[in-house]
Amino acid sequence: MAPIQKNPAVEAVKNVISTIALIWSCTLIGGLIFTDQTNIAEKVHPALAAVLLIFTVNWLSVVEGGQASLVGLAPVSRELYRESHPTAYKCTAISHTGDNLDRYLLGRQFMVVFIVFTLNQAGNPIADATLWGLPQVVLDIFLGS
Repeated sequence: MAPIQKNPAVEAVKNVISTIALIWSCTLIGGLIFTDQTNIAEKVHPALAAVLLIFTVNWLSVVEGGQASLVGLAPVSRELYRESHPTAYKCTAISHTGDNLDRYLLGRQFMVVFIVFTLNQAGNPIADATLWGLPQVVLDIFLGS
């Protein structure tokens, strides 16, 4: 069976819509933070909320990427990348021994819960948040839960 060919016009439209949605979301969250309408921004300081939000998003991406790499490399012979990727070789030599991978995955779940909780505190809107005079329906759609 031949691979499915992607339509470049459809891909371009998807990329534009995704980029606009990302910029809109970041703008809304930034607006909430700097108008003291998230838990941490309201109780401590907006700068701390912004730093925590950026830090936790990056930390979460590292944790998820590491998990995907360790699980994905489990069935691959480590000798294939011993010379080309010595750091990955050393990491997998430890994590793929015994039940270390299962232990890592269990501990990773607790870490993800902590990271997401912190992320939520830094970027989640407080009750009855208003922003830039946006209509309530827009706030309900983008900020409601």
